[in-house]
Amino acid sequence: MNATPLPADPEFGAVISHHPSDRLRPLIVAAIIGAPVMVGLNFTLARSDAWYGRPLTVIVVAALGLALGWYILHVWNREIVLYELGLSYREGSETVFFFYDEIRSIRLSAERRAYFGGLWRRNVYHFTITTTRDEQFIITNRYRGASDLGAVLEARAIAALRPIIQARLAAGEWVAFTDELRVSATGLRVASLGQLPRELAWAEVSGFGRGNRQLIIHDAAHADWVRLPLAEIDNLMLLMETLWAHLKSDDHAHDDRAHDDHAL
Repeated sequence: MNATPLPADPEFGAVISHHPSDRLRPLIVAAIIGAPVMVGLNFTLARSDAWYGRPLTVIVVAALGLALGWYILHVWNREIVLYELGLSYREGSETVFFFYDEIRSIRLSAERRAYFGGLWRRNVYHFTITTTRDEQFIITNRYRGASDLGAVLEARAIAALRPIIQARLAAGEWVAFTDELRVSATGLRVASLGQLPRELAWAEVSGFGRGNRQLIIHDAAHADWVRLPLAEIDNLMLLMETLWAHLKSDDHAHDDRAHDDHAL
């Protein structure tokens, strides 16, 4: 996260945080790819006595330089700035502003990966943001402080979405949280492709948990009624709030038996 203060925006308010792209990574990748190729050319094609040796060397070097340059520039001028009321998303010379209430959904995925037999571990983040205008952008580890960026953005967007979702539920609408799952004031509905919809009243929901990167909802018999991949759920926090609110209102206990430390 960049500590350099940025000016407030007259429409979006003060800056909360600034997240430019991580420019060191593409430079390292370009060096790892480019250096061996250049060394190899220097000792092979560039020293060839054939008439095509030097011209072909120039062509290969130029093509490699253009490819690596495009790769670096593709992520170089990207940044996200979070403001009090919205955010700006810059890609190249184009900057787009959104209010938080213009965000329709957030899908998030986070996992801890191990490399070289567990000697090196890192957290990998993938947040998919969809706006009310069906515009979409993705936040990954390409941005500095991706974890904090995703957490703050999700909290702000959910705060703006919460009253909208609650009003739709109160009006008797079915609200989609995945391509399969719908939620209403009366219960849950799952409609898988090629299958008849299944419904579960709130009074029959005994709990929910997570395991193997899935959200698991249990029926009255404490059996798995549905399993939903966490990475395919829109506004996961709001869905869990809704489930928990109905469980509390029906004097149910949260079923926390299943868990997955690598899911979120």
